Amino acid sequence: MIFDKFKDEKGGFKEALISDVRGMLGLYDAAHLRVHEENILKEALGFTTTHLASKVEHLEYPLAKQVGYALKRPIRKGLERLEARWYLSRRSFL
Repeated sequence: MIFDKFKDEKGGFKEALISDVRGMLGLYDAAHLRVHEENILKEALGFTTTHLASKVEHLEYPLAKQVGYALKRPIRKGLERLEARWYLSRRSFL
């Protein structure tokens, strides 16, 4: 599976991901689009939520705003049109 590249040989998520906030944010968004059979994305959601929440206060604008918004309003739980607008504007900063 495509998300296996984020895991180490022990089956956990790679420690290098923790320092890549933008990468974790992308994985966090992808994890919210999972279906029930995708256990790796369920694990990814827990991993990224924990680490993004611990980093959000130490990030600079605009990344701090992007992470805070994502944690407060995951992409799948928002109104499609509003979330699409926010997502596209957020990507211009990355």
